[in-house]
Amino acid sequence: MADRAARRHREPSRLAVRAGLAARAAALRLASGLASAVTAVSTPSGPLADEVRALAAMRRAHRAAARAQAALFPGTRIDRLGVPLVSGGEPRVWRALGFASARSHGFSMDLTRRRAEGSLADLLGDGSAEADARQRALGFAFYAERVVAALPPDQRALLDAYAEGVNALLEHAPPWEHAVLGTTPRPWAPEDSVLVVQDLFQQLTDPGEHELAARLDDLLGPGGGAALLAGSVGTTTALDGTPAGRPEGRDLLRAAIATARSRDGAAERRPGGGPAPVLGSNSWSTGTLLANDVHLPLGVPNTVLFARAVLDGVPVQGFLRPGVPVFLAGATPRIAWGPTRLCGRTSARLPKGAPGTEVVVDRVDGATGARIRLAEAGPVLSDGDVLRWLALEPGAVEFGLSALPRCRTAEQACRVATAAGSPPISLLITDRDGGQAWTVAGRVLARGGLVPPDDVPRRTAPASGVLVTANCDLAVPGPDGSVSSNAYPHDRARRITALLREGRTTEQVQSDVDASFYAPWREIFRPHLDRFPEAAAAVDGWDGTAGVGATGLQHLVLLHGLVRGKVLAPLRPRVPAGDLVGPGELGAFDSELADLVRARDPDLLPAGHRDWPHLLRWCAEAAVRHLERRLGPGAHALPWGAVNRVGLRHPMSARLPRLAWALDQPDLPRRGCLQSVDASAAGFGAALRLECDPVEGRFRVSWPGGQSGDPLSPGYRSLFADWYAGRLVSLPVPTGEERP
Repeated sequence: MADRAARRHREPSRLAVRAGLAARAAALRLASGLASAVTAVSTPSGPLADEVRALAAMRRAHRAAARAQAALFPGTRIDRLGVPLVSGGEPRVWRALGFASARSHGFSMDLTRRRAEGSLADLLGDGSAEADARQRALGFAFYAERVVAALPPDQRALLDAYAEGVNALLEHAPPWEHAVLGTTPRPWAPEDSVLVVQDLFQQLTDPGEHELAARLDDLLGPGGGAALLAGSVGTTTALDGTPAGRPEGRDLLRAAIATARSRDGAAERRPGGGPAPVLGSNSWSTGTLLANDVHLPLGVPNTVLFARAVLDGVPVQGFLRPGVPVFLAGATPRIAWGPTRLCGRTSARLPKGAPGTEVVVDRVDGATGARIRLAEAGPVLSDGDVLRWLALEPGAVEFGLSALPRCRTAEQACRVATAAGSPPISLLITDRDGGQAWTVAGRVLARGGLVPPDDVPRRTAPASGVLVTANCDLAVPGPDGSVSSNAYPHDRARRITALLREGRTTEQVQSDVDASFYAPWREIFRPHLDRFPEAAAAVDGWDGTAGVGATGLQHLVLLHGLVRGKVLAPLRPRVPAGDLVGPGELGAFDSELADLVRARDPDLLPAGHRDWPHLLRWCAEAAVRHLERRLGPGAHALPWGAVNRVGLRHPMSARLPRLAWALDQPDLPRRGCLQSVDASAAGFGAALRLECDPVEGRFRVSWPGGQSGDPLSPGYRSLFADWYAGRLVSLPVPTGEERP
């Protein structure tokens, strides 16, 4: 049975995936042509009426966009992969890239701004109403207007040019999805680009981290929270990939949990209500070679857009977040750069009466009747204090990173990055002269306020010639401690370093599925699985990886999550749920946690369990029953590929289920897990993979969800098969001779 399950969920070859995609594309072209012919002579009716109208709308939008491009932007070329190429001065280039962004991602750009401002339900229905209400309480739309008003003139001109390009597409060829929904997209404004950046803040930062630090300070004494969040063995790995944690991390964690249990009694804390930041991005450089894979929530079209331009004579190619006129990762003939999430401090609680707490908005939400109060610095909390979050702050949100393509050296790029406003990210840079550097792009908070650009740490290449970042604490001191806080586990950074020292290629590193992070948890839980022989056999047969054929990994992932949630529950911030905007939960400490579970200290035993074996048996039974409910009675024999799927879906496929075969990417078995270098989950993974060497003239990329939201475009499925196979595709290095 296990052999049959493994065969059914094996990875298809790249050629097989390509053939399947080509068949889908051909069938869709035929179907849309037939639908267009039907709607030309009659009004569709019957069970397929919605699908027929949608297919006809796709065809109309596809043709209208091509006509608009030819008439309005004749110098813009979009190649067979869906990659736009433009040339000219900065306003002209960003105007054309605004048009190209809207042509490929117009509907998803509208969804992103609506998600940030809290108006998704107006477009998609009441299923988004609760999330919308939370977003409106944050006041993103209000603060976006203030951010735009404070922008320097050159950045405001950049946003205006980009918005002009977007609106040219929306006016002449609005996305087909809006025709299906019977809506008209509102014009794009500079404030909408700010909303997209604020949406990135919400994905890349935790505005509840300051509450967690305050809770830990309360348990451990002043400074204890910072020591724990930045000094654990498991979290900290230096930039060169070597361990750099302090051994007292485990003792601090034990003291915090024990104090919380003795002080607060047996009641468990509920998790916070805010969205958890994403994790999983990796970046490394060896010599002048830079590799980058940024992991984000994925969909169709892809979360980011690959574009090429000759910008004021400087050739550049890289990835944009549609809606934001900035190359987040990319290269010129002189430099290459790639980001990962930093886990930097971006939030603080301002006591009532402090500067910035003056209320400027006090109104009732028309949809929910809830009171919304916004202060100068941020939303007012239930006790009158104010949340200061850099996502809402002029100067901390701006577009200075748009100047990166003009830099000629890694040192110049560091100066641009440290002065820019964005979600704080680790930025690796290499240059043609052999320079190799790391710094923080975007702004971070210290106890005294914003860290000045000159005080932001920078590092150049070590003697090893290797720099590695992977969301872990980097052991880089900032003005008042580590520059990052509450980072994620170190395992990916150390695994990348080991693979590079073995001489592995970029593709081999980016596709690595070692999952030894979970090995200690197999040792801990295996004695408590004897009551469930099928689950025990699956765990015994686990090969230590997150390959699609691995058995037992789904059990270990669940078991680890259950015991982690139970043991660390007392550390959650003790604030009203509505005041905890982010999750406010520990990001790592898994190696320390494993040691504490092995020690079976009665002072740390979660409430409701008579002893540690009872807790571990409870977790084992809960995991087994959950898998059986979700996957059926044969759940334990299923390999990882049956559980972990690609999950790349178009936002309209749920509304048009009979067209899901054409709108979604194939839902194939997916290798990797959240703790492997190839970090993945359903609908989550590498939104881009990049390898660039400015000296050797090497530039290779892949991406998952296609370059375009137009299902009839060749770019709709471009490079999905290569991305799925872990293969990078060589593209010409920009030389300045390219012309659209």
